[in-house]
Amino acid sequence: MPCLLLARGEPAPLTRAHLRQLPATAPRQVVLADAFAMIEEATRSAETRKRRLGEHVAGATAIVADLFDSAALGAGLQRADVDRGTELVLAAVSDVGIGAWLEAVWRHDIGVYQHTLGVAGHAATLGSQIGLSRNDLRRLVRAALLHDIGKSRIPVDILNKPGPLNPEEIRLMQRHPEIGATLLAAQGDIEPEVIDVVRHHHERLDGTGYPDRLAGAAISDLVRIISICDVFSALTERRTYRQPASGPEALAIMVEARGHLDPDLLRAFSPVMLGNSALAA
Repeated sequence: MPCLLLARGEPAPLTRAHLRQLPATAPRQVVLADAFAMIEEATRSAETRKRRLGEHVAGATAIVADLFDSAALGAGLQRADVDRGTELVLAAVSDVGIGAWLEAVWRHDIGVYQHTLGVAGHAATLGSQIGLSRNDLRRLVRAALLHDIGKSRIPVDILNKPGPLNPEEIRLMQRHPEIGATLLAAQGDIEPEVIDVVRHHHERLDGTGYPDRLAGAAISDLVRIISICDVFSALTERRTYRQPASGPEALAIMVEARGHLDPDLLRAFSPVMLGNSALAA
């Protein structure tokens, strides 16, 4: 937020680009001129951020689409594309915040790609919130972009079914973590920590998840973070068979599912999402 400060006495040095300072005795015309100049500068800056956000969303969507198409065809994934998508998400969320990122992503009805980009945005936000290093943050967002890659091998009529899945369809859908992990392991250039997230993002702390029924300490921190982002994204996204939950509604559901998600990480995640206007209603 641009701020114009009127200072009495000797002005203090300013360290932030969005701050300007004038003596309290400055003529009214000078104060107004500076104020209007700051408003104009902020408007130009907002327009630049909006344009840059659109470019980042378009670029990340194209990359995710290419990754899923390559996986569906049995072709190898381009690691450079994964890294480029990671940087686009991190840059956009750092620049405009998770709310603007989600609003831009939700303008496009792009199914599993929309979910992937939502999870990646939430992961970038939560990872920054808990103070992950830059390398760990990149690894986390990379895992988010790939967490559902196994769905590239699930029939489209199951992925897009406008209603509950039958038992056989559920069985097929629940194979996507194993499929994705197998695809990435065959790549040879994907970190084990990322493959771990892809295989285990549906595990639950109480051992009721799938595919390996892991519990407690057997579930890594990166998996725990992506699990929270995955569930929250799924609850707050548009679906053909239900209305999206608001941020508070989704968080309440997640808190009530005791034993599923890491409570400490969920406590760190909740304030950011509760303050997000895109998810308020």
